[in-house]
Amino acid sequence: RIYQFSLPKAALRITPAVGLCRAVLLLRRPEQGFAGCRSPSICCSRLPCESPKPMNWIDVAVLALPALPLLSAALIPLSTGGHPRRAARWSIGFTTFTLLVALALLVQHLRGAQGQSLFVGVQSIGLLLDPLSLAMSVLVAGISLIVHVYSLNYMADEPGYVRFFSLLDLMTATILLMVSAGDLITLLVAWFAVGQLLYFLLGHNTQREVTGRYAFWTFITYRLGDLPLVGAALLLVKAYGAWDLPTLFARVAADPHLQLGGVAVVPVAALLVALAAFARSAQFPLHIWLPYTMDGPTPVSALMHAGIVNAGGFLFN
Repeated sequence: RIYQFSLPKAALRITPAVGLCRAVLLLRRPEQGFAGCRSPSICCSRLPCESPKPMNWIDVAVLALPALPLLSAALIPLSTGGHPRRAARWSIGFTTFTLLVALALLVQHLRGAQGQSLFVGVQSIGLLLDPLSLAMSVLVAGISLIVHVYSLNYMADEPGYVRFFSLLDLMTATILLMVSAGDLITLLVAWFAVGQLLYFLLGHNTQREVTGRYAFWTFITYRLGDLPLVGAALLLVKAYGAWDLPTLFARVAADPHLQLGGVAVVPVAALLVALAAFARSAQFPLHIWLPYTMDGPTPVSALMHAGIVNAGGFLFN
């Protein structure tokens, strides 16, 4: 059915459909641009409403970045029983594919409109594709692949060989999720999960009691460092009313001097973010956990430089 409304100098034709609407503006006022609709039951904006476009390969690739290593972590313990080397090769294959996806997105970004961001998600929760997330994704996937290949022979005689590669894949997926987070909820979840998985990786050798003690000390330090980031996120949401990063950045840029209770929001949030970054990047005086990681497997120490220790710099950017 087609309903036609007569508006001053404009006519709006609306075709209802299941779950979506299409509005076609026939005439518009030159001084006002496209007229917007006001009914909550139909799609509204300054531009004519359009049907949601189907996902293209870029959207799928953005979602695949953290999904591929996560899928590998779930599959290799279940499908390679009794063949540890096969599990390692599967893990390396998934990580290689992840790196190729990250490189493809980087090439597409360099060939297209540089500097633009793409948000892929539902409502205000999703992943953000921008120059920073692309650069970090290539770095994380590249170093993770090197660590996987190195661990193939280095960890061959260690107990829990398959479990170690599954944890490496989980860590890779979590770091990729963190660097491409498009909202504060995803960022906080990934930020917390990185510290949790680092605890498991550092304490991988359960036969040595000292390993577990050192890993636990790192875990406690990380949890203390997570509190300022949670406080910064809650403060920003309370002040600016947005969880997704693009909207939040735009509102901060529009009103950087906003105050709550007579206290400037942005400087306090920046201080809290700095404290969280100092703890994660082992900066003084929150560097005390770093020496204890030397007791963990060498591949874990290498992976720490692919988005764990340098996560503080990423957070600042």
